[in-house]
Amino acid sequence: MEFSDRLKKARERRGLNQTELGDLLGVSAQTVQQWESGRTMPRHKRIDTLANTLQVRAQWLIFGHGPMIEGGHDEIEMHDTELIEDDGPLSPDEIEIPYFREVEMAAGDGRTQVIENHGHAMRFSLARLSRAGVQPENAACATIKGTSMETRIMDGSPIAIDKGCRHINDGDIYALDHDGMLRVKYLYRLPLNRVRIVSENSEEYPEEVYSLNDPDAPRIIGRVFWWETFA
Repeated sequence: MEFSDRLKKARERRGLNQTELGDLLGVSAQTVQQWESGRTMPRHKRIDTLANTLQVRAQWLIFGHGPMIEGGHDEIEMHDTELIEDDGPLSPDEIEIPYFREVEMAAGDGRTQVIENHGHAMRFSLARLSRAGVQPENAACATIKGTSMETRIMDGSPIAIDKGCRHINDGDIYALDHDGMLRVKYLYRLPLNRVRIVSENSEEYPEEVYSLNDPDAPRIIGRVFWWETFA
């Protein structure tokens, strides 16, 4: 269930039409219609007002986390993205995308390499991938380790990667294979085919600069287009 679906469900639960909800929020019915169609999202500062008006939990409305209403244990909505470990049937609009993981190299020299592990997968809706502009065959997942991207992406969060996007858009987040180590960082282009690698937690993890022609430079796996946000 997407934000637009949760919004519509909460509005109908309150017995409001789009015009009535818009009047309560001070926006037009067209604005509400655009939110519910998924074409636009309300600004972050309006989310709390929206949740209060609809008498639902803001974390449920934004992310689908926990019960719909405070103390409502029978209103839980599951993410339409979930880690799976079995061969349960996919719905027609879902696919499984593989996980990247670090494994010790066969030579046993203590180094690691980043590979795709097809034994585990995440389930994504095709609609979600389409909205992110990601071709299904280019999608992959991984789990972030460490605190270098906190508080943006927390330690242990699953992420989704577009392997088809390896060109650098300044300030976007990318998954990198750096000498066998899986890293997740902001990237910025520099002259002379160099790149800045920046962490969210810059106090503990200072930025790095590499020449992309350097054989020791990290290899871009792809752009990170989704990550789990903990409540």
